Amino acid sequence: MYITSYFGLFAALFFLLTLFENRNHLKNPKPQKVLPTVTVMVPACNEEFSLSKTIKSLLNLDYPKNKLQIIIIDDGSVDNTYKIAKEWAKKHKCIRALTKPNGGKGTALNLGLKYTTGEIVGCLDADSVVDSDCLLKMVGYFKNKNVGAVTPSLKCTTPKTIWQRIQTIEFLLGVYLRKVFSFLGAIHVTPGPFTMFRKSFFDKTGGYDETTVTEDIEVALRLQSKGYEIENAMDANVYAIAMPTFLTTRKQRVRWYRGFLDNVFNYKNLFSKKYGNLGLFVLPSSFASIFLAITVSFYLIYHLAESLLSRFTNLYMVGFDIWKLKWFNADPFFINNSPLMWLGWLSIAMGIFVIFFTKWASKEKDKIAFNYILFALLYLPLFSYWWIESLYCKLAKGKVEWKGRKREAKELEYC
Repeated sequence: MYITSYFGLFAALFFLLTLFENRNHLKNPKPQKVLPTVTVMVPACNEEFSLSKTIKSLLNLDYPKNKLQIIIIDDGSVDNTYKIAKEWAKKHKCIRALTKPNGGKGTALNLGLKYTTGEIVGCLDADSVVDSDCLLKMVGYFKNKNVGAVTPSLKCTTPKTIWQRIQTIEFLLGVYLRKVFSFLGAIHVTPGPFTMFRKSFFDKTGGYDETTVTEDIEVALRLQSKGYEIENAMDANVYAIAMPTFLTTRKQRVRWYRGFLDNVFNYKNLFSKKYGNLGLFVLPSSFASIFLAITVSFYLIYHLAESLLSRFTNLYMVGFDIWKLKWFNADPFFINNSPLMWLGWLSIAMGIFVIFFTKWASKEKDKIAFNYILFALLYLPLFSYWWIESLYCKLAKGKVEWKGRKREAKELEYC
């Protein structure tokens, strides 16, 4: 517990100090006078309920339509996805609809790359939407010729279930960390929804990896290995639908974490002082945090079980007469002064500050206090469970695939 507390406190303070040191660089650079041409690819498989809202959000971008190309790639859908894509293509010259047999997201994006005309290219998942000013806030970073990619502020749509509420805080924490990692030169995930890339990067190094289930991690690590910079626009908001149930969330996280393991092992050369903060601190500490989270979860579960057994035994000994037992110290002057207690309170305070700072900086409007309470109570055991299953999947060589799925329309309502 002490090791975990000190490690977490050190990392949190290091990230906060990094943010404070770069506080004058939080604003996005102004866009170029002559805006670059941009292509947005939308891979879709069985997304008939959400595709139109995704396309509408792209058409509403504050960006010249003569410099914006939208390519919709149907990846072997068995519903009306391609029909809807063709209807949009007929109405708007900037939209092109393609179709292919089902082969996964990587194959769909690589087909789209063959038809791109933009200097900047990115993709948007067919269940995501973007703010109208999102693209303009991002393109200014490409004035630096060494910038290979710019990540947005990825958030969840308004939550409706407990699992979605937890994910809203998880995603906000991701917004904060990506901004800090951009200052450290250590971004190692370029989120699928609306990360923008310099097209010449794909021309030089090849398209998306079709063998991985997390192409957003692979391409980020490839950018790092080739010496490109990855920037982040903290207030360029993109909204994805959070998984609504425990099972769908579990499936998604196992895919993400398994993909992270596969790609990090493929790019193990990044664990080197040559790659600065990424190789010496961020990637190693990610594995340390996984180990510590799992260890602490087992420790807490063990002590909870031990405590419950002790209380049950005490109740049994007094014939379940609860009034004969005293389980807490009612002395108002009793204060737990153990170092762990103070570290715990400090961690809680820092966590609250980080989340609400990110809410302010990213211009998040939804109320998040209740969501944060759920996150604080449930995320550690969930995170540990997802990683245990992912590690088992990796060791057992279980197959994880990217697939489109037919969903209920009510799961795809945007608020």
